[in-house]
Amino acid sequence: MIGGIKVEKATIRANVKDRFWKRYIDVVRNEVVPYQWEALNDRILGAEPSHAIENFRIAAGESDGEFYGMVFQDSDVAKWLEAVAYLLEEKRDSELEALADDVIELLGRAQQPDGYLNTYYTVKEPGKRWTNLRDNHELYCAGHLIEAAVAYFQATGKRRFLDIMCKYADYIGTVFGRGEGQIPGYDGHQEIELALLKLYEATGNENYLKLSQYFIDQRGQQPHYFDQEKEARGETGPFWYDGGYRYHQAHIPVREQK
Repeated sequence: MIGGIKVEKATIRANVKDRFWKRYIDVVRNEVVPYQWEALNDRILGAEPSHAIENFRIAAGESDGEFYGMVFQDSDVAKWLEAVAYLLEEKRDSELEALADDVIELLGRAQQPDGYLNTYYTVKEPGKRWTNLRDNHELYCAGHLIEAAVAYFQATGKRRFLDIMCKYADYIGTVFGRGEGQIPGYDGHQEIELALLKLYEATGNENYLKLSQYFIDQRGQQPHYFDQEKEARGETGPFWYDGGYRYHQAHIPVREQK
C-alpha cells in the first residue's frame, strides 16, 4: 500500500538470447542438470554415492536402509529442483517438469504429519529434532527447500510444492520464537531467513515475514543461544570452524555487524 493505493507486484520474466549466456544456459539444461539427476540417484560410475533421493524414499517408508550422506544432504535435492525451476521458467520442458513433479510428490510422501521434512532426523535420529541447531543445518535445509518451492511455483504456477513447504514453515513457526514452550534459537547456517522472505512474497502470509525477522533479530543476541543448555542439545563439541560465532555471523546482533 503506497499513499493509500494498493500496488500489485508485477512478475518480470527475462528471455535470454545473448549468445554468451545462452551457451551456458544450454550447458546447464543439457549437461549439468541431467548429470546431477544421475548423481542424486547414484548412477554415476566411480562417483561416491549421493543417496539423496534414496534418503527421501526411506523417510517416506518406501525403501529400507539407513540414512547416508552429510546432515545437509537434503539440500542437494532442493538445489536441483530450484535449478530445474529456473530452466522451466526460461523454457517449459514437459519431460523435465514431469520428473520434477515426481520428486515433489516424493517429498510430500516423506513429509511428517506435523509438516516436518528432513530425512536425516526422520530416518537417523527421529527423537532429536532441533537439538543441534549450531551444526546440523535443519533450518538451512528447510530454507533451500522453501526457495526451490517458490521458484517452482513462479515457473510453473503449480502449488503442490509450495503447499508442502508452507506446511513445513507453519510448523517451524510454532517451534521457534520467544513464546512459552518455544525454542529461542536460530540455525548456525543462515538460509531460512531469506527463504521465508521469498515465501512471504509468494504467498502474502505475514507470518513468514515475522518469522524471518525473528531469526534475524535473534542471531547474535547474548547470552548466546548456543551456550545455553548445550549439553542437553548435544552441542558440546568445538566449533567445526575456527571462526566460531563470527563464522556463524552471530558474534553480535546482525544490525550491528560491519
